Amino acid sequence: MIRRLLVKITATLVTIVVISIGVIAFAIMLATRSHPSPYRETKARVRDSVRVYRNSFGIPHIVGRSVRDVVFAQGYTHAQDRLWQMDFWRRSATGRTAEIFGSEGVQFDAFMRTINIAGIARQHQRLLSKTAKQLLEAYCDGVNAYIEENRNDLPFEFDALGYKPQPWTPEDCLVVGRAMAFELSLGFWSDITYAQIQHQRGATFIEDYVPRDQRGPFVLDTIDSPSRATPQESSAASSSTPDLGSIRTIRDNILHFRERLGLRGAGFGSNCWVMKNAQGGTIVANDPHLSASAPAKWYQIHLSAPNLNVVGLSIPGMPLVLSGRNDLVAWGFTNAMIDDVDYVVERCDSSNPENYYLDASGRKTKFTFVADTIHVAGAPDTIISIRATKTSRVISDHHLMRNPTVIFDFPRVASTSYMFPERITKDPICLTFRWSATYPSDEITAMYRINTSRTVDQVLRALETWGSPALSFTIGSAGGSMATIVAGSLPVRGTANPRLPIASWQQGADWLGVTSLTTLGRVVNPVRGWLATANNRLSPSPQYVGSLFEPSSRIERINELLRLYRKPTVRDVQMMQQDVVSPYAKRVLDRVLPILARSTKRFSTEERKALSMLQGWDAGHTPLDNAASVFSIFLDRLVWATFEDELGQQLYFDWTLVPNIPLRRIYELLDEPDHRLWDDVRTTTHLESMSWIVLRAFHTAVQDLRMHFSSDPQATWDYGKIHTVTFPHVFGRNDLMRPTMNLGPFDIGGSQTTVNNTQWKFSTLDQHSVMLPTTVVASMRVISNMSDSVQYTVLPGGASGQPLEAHYSDQMQLWLKGGYVKVPVSSHPDVTFRLYHIFSPH
Repeated sequence: MIRRLLVKITATLVTIVVISIGVIAFAIMLATRSHPSPYRETKARVRDSVRVYRNSFGIPHIVGRSVRDVVFAQGYTHAQDRLWQMDFWRRSATGRTAEIFGSEGVQFDAFMRTINIAGIARQHQRLLSKTAKQLLEAYCDGVNAYIEENRNDLPFEFDALGYKPQPWTPEDCLVVGRAMAFELSLGFWSDITYAQIQHQRGATFIEDYVPRDQRGPFVLDTIDSPSRATPQESSAASSSTPDLGSIRTIRDNILHFRERLGLRGAGFGSNCWVMKNAQGGTIVANDPHLSASAPAKWYQIHLSAPNLNVVGLSIPGMPLVLSGRNDLVAWGFTNAMIDDVDYVVERCDSSNPENYYLDASGRKTKFTFVADTIHVAGAPDTIISIRATKTSRVISDHHLMRNPTVIFDFPRVASTSYMFPERITKDPICLTFRWSATYPSDEITAMYRINTSRTVDQVLRALETWGSPALSFTIGSAGGSMATIVAGSLPVRGTANPRLPIASWQQGADWLGVTSLTTLGRVVNPVRGWLATANNRLSPSPQYVGSLFEPSSRIERINELLRLYRKPTVRDVQMMQQDVVSPYAKRVLDRVLPILARSTKRFSTEERKALSMLQGWDAGHTPLDNAASVFSIFLDRLVWATFEDELGQQLYFDWTLVPNIPLRRIYELLDEPDHRLWDDVRTTTHLESMSWIVLRAFHTAVQDLRMHFSSDPQATWDYGKIHTVTFPHVFGRNDLMRPTMNLGPFDIGGSQTTVNNTQWKFSTLDQHSVMLPTTVVASMRVISNMSDSVQYTVLPGGASGQPLEAHYSDQMQLWLKGGYVKVPVSSHPDVTFRLYHIFSPH
């Protein structure tokens, strides 16, 4: 009896296991059915045969007999590896997420349709050069060929959400480019935050929260001069501010956009430098810093055709290579960090809601109204009405919180000097915006000319049509020439304060148009033998271009390391990209350590040990460094203790979202011990000093670290235990899918102020938490030695966008440990590449 029972149980278990294995195998088959397979040949809209080879990391090398055919195959391979990522970016940027996510996306989509990226792309497409139009058509033909051939074998995300992708269009390519510009445009966030500060604290307090440092090093200055000062930027008073509800609702929509795209940080920057190598050529190194997300934002590719042999990093959804090299020149870029957006306050006619005022004289005109339909998965369509003025669509009409309540948890300081809008005018108001990305430009032509350039000068001329996003380009040649230039559209502002909304009715306050950033000049072949950019100030010119630059820490460290190398090798450059020493931390400690040292008699045992660690620290943020934990938590608590009492918790979170602002401002305040911000406004019995706030922040930091680790400071307070990085997929929000879709968490070194930039957020609801989750990282690394036959590159993830594919994450450990993939530069694939696909003419 027992034996028969055991046999039955065993048979049942075997059946369950077999069924489970079958279900898992079937699920894997469905999820991996769109993966590339070798030795395929298909008929396509090409003029001659095109071959696609891949190496062991899945990186494609496309070889054809015309540029058009090669770009067709690039579109095909982009779609093959990243189609759902491309479609998701397109939907988010154009306000079509409700079609796949349901009613939760309606308000977000309405907001994005007021930004009108699709309309901007449509207008720009008509003005493109003939070459650009041909390239976009070829690229889209390739994307659509993949979609048509694989309608029943698409990436699993399409099946999971129950839809098929629509054909890819040239307009969609431009949408992806403008979505990137929107991501890098920090003014959309900072201007709203400063408007909130003006509402809460008053106009006289705005400058307390704006970094004032005007010193170098400068992007367009051949002299490394950190002590050189420039005149103060203009801050005219012809500005106005909308009601607080409008400000907050726009803030919430921008946050929602960022969450949709996985943009968890806002310190978008990059490093790029060029240096002479031992052979007389140059080495160009580039590592853009973007939000950590999966799949990787970039796509490695090699394109070879007559008059074209380019290898580097491309953007899924767009043709050509944005950062890379050809046989004769290499190039990279960094975010120029300009202030390229302003909000505009429009006066509405209280007697007729269809009208608004053109100026202070009382002239009126009608709003333009657009009826738009938002299709909603699983629910009826939503019809929205969008108003527009001569400036733009009205951005304040569609938001997530129609009637926001007060969401501050701390007391707010009442303003005694600010004139609210209803005191300026009896009429209701609305918000529009000016954005340099709305002005015509042709980045596709610029990229093609760069990809095919043979000299540094040709690259410089190619950037004449570049408009948005504004980038600093650094170029090096095989012959040893080098240059840096800033390209993009710079607003020509009127008299309004560039950090606050423009009063449309005030004469001379609005923008006059845009001009090219190339007018700021260029640096060519400096005597010192190198050029570097790291989101630092552009030039010593008094012309206002923005105040959103990164702290000078990274550029100072890069310059320091470049001075060390007489004959640099690729390995030297790789070590530079991994560097985690912070000059910023050294300078902060120079100011605070004397304060802490004077108070050791009142310190606990843990506080004395923590102080001793800081005193002997080299400012290196390695994962195993205990002192890095102490400094980072101290810095976080110092910023909180200095600014949160005046701003309140919610506004503090908003202001610190762009971390370079508080980082630069707190450093400046350490040289102003009597500044009013050091006082804690919530205490009434005494006036706090800088020393008092520094001691409070240090005490809180050590106490919170001790509570977290429950151990001795010198034993296990490893930085990597509190500083981690996770690369989230959109589907990773689901608890069951998270382990498969997300990559991480991983212990990681670096900080916001190190060359290896691993930004963490100041904002956290738990003020005693010591966890510093990384939000921004090097989204790729690429090194081009123009005297070498290979390019060195790595992604935080891999070539594929499909989570169950090996190439989804096969470069992650290389990226974490400082490794690189070697990609040959020759136009003829070597033995490390395998033939995967042949496209033949019909």
